[in-house]
Amino acid sequence: MNIRTARQWMVTHEWMVKPMAQAEWIQGKGVLVWLAEVFSALGTGLYLVSVFFALKEDFAITAFWAGIFGWIMIAVFKLPLHLAYLGKPWRFWRAFPPFSNAWRTSWFSRGVVFTMIYLGFAAVQLILQGLVAYGRAAFDSGVMDANYAFMVLAGIFCVMTSIYCGFAMSYCKSVPFWNTGLLPIVFLLMGIADGLALIMGVGLVTGEDVIATAESATRIMLIINALLIVAYLVNANYQSITAELSVKELIVGHLAWVFWLGIVILGIIVPFAISVASYFTGKEATAGLLVFAIVCHTIGAFSLKYGVLKVGIYRPLLPRTQAY
Repeated sequence: MNIRTARQWMVTHEWMVKPMAQAEWIQGKGVLVWLAEVFSALGTGLYLVSVFFALKEDFAITAFWAGIFGWIMIAVFKLPLHLAYLGKPWRFWRAFPPFSNAWRTSWFSRGVVFTMIYLGFAAVQLILQGLVAYGRAAFDSGVMDANYAFMVLAGIFCVMTSIYCGFAMSYCKSVPFWNTGLLPIVFLLMGIADGLALIMGVGLVTGEDVIATAESATRIMLIINALLIVAYLVNANYQSITAELSVKELIVGHLAWVFWLGIVILGIIVPFAISVASYFTGKEATAGLLVFAIVCHTIGAFSLKYGVLKVGIYRPLLPRTQAY
């Protein structure tokens, strides 16, 4: 065996005997997966938050526009990016039954189905919400009832759209860091926190006083998410040697700057500090501070998905011990 052939053999089979970082979902074309899932979190989170704010008449216009922006993030950014990664976007209809049975085994196919159904229900709901928000159906009980019904339907599939990527990743037994039921919950709750941040930006434009309510909910969600991330990392650290390597890479390795700067400082600490400061002073944060907090929170959303995808490490096929 010559040197070149030996080197090729070693590179080809290296993954069989030691942990190897996954690249398919974060490098090259895999960047589309990262961007698609970030917009999925932002869009679904904003829509879900808009549904709850729509239940109060004083927030009807803000809820309407927040829902519109959330819908656009899914329809214009998330779904096209997702389909572009799959390679043949114009064949998305093949993911639907009865054209294909892929939805039975593939979470990506289920994701396309969930997303398309959500977009349909949400489109109808937003039309009804617009009629309610701008007073054209304020006294029409039929429109109100239909609006609530489509809120429930769209909300269910919005949640499914939000969590399916977490399930797709958690089913990857070859990547122990992802192989946990906590991942879909992390993605869902972080998305809701993102939505609360974004709806404050919508409120600044519409002029409705949603900021106080959104800030109160944001403080709670940030604490919950911080504890959930800690629980997720602790669980992964003791799960296996390979998962422990992922945790170390994220916390003290090459990706530490993404975790500490992007996720912890910008994504959690800065928005929480601004929110707490406004609570103790009894005054709402200025528009400049709110915009800064929203930008930081959004950077945290990009950082979270990037970090989780980037530190995914494959378990070796022929481990020396079962601890891998």
